[in-house]
Amino acid sequence: MDQEFVVGVGNIYATESLYLSGIHPATPASTLSESQLATLVGHIKIILQKSIDLGGSSLRDFTVASGQTGYFQQTLHAYGRQGEPCGNCAEVLMTTKINGRASVFCPKCQSLLA
Repeated sequence: MDQEFVVGVGNIYATESLYLSGIHPATPASTLSESQLATLVGHIKIILQKSIDLGGSSLRDFTVASGQTGYFQQTLHAYGRQGEPCGNCAEVLMTTKINGRASVFCPKCQSLLA
């Protein structure tokens, strides 16, 4: 979540990438293994490409230059879904704030101790 390490990946994309990678959002980047980093980078690329393909994330009244809204937000696994069941394990998704940024995570699939 710290923009000093990965710039340009905002809350939506960071939350989704961490969720798909099984990494708790409070995990310090310096503690990630090479394998975890590779997995996370792969998911960031997939998430960003999927968002581009679907026209981005239209939250509130945002539209692209053509006036159309993006459809990526309809595919979100974690972002904005706090209190709902995890799509992998049915555990209730929780929210946390890190460096002033909110992130949604599954306490079972994204254990801080994992």
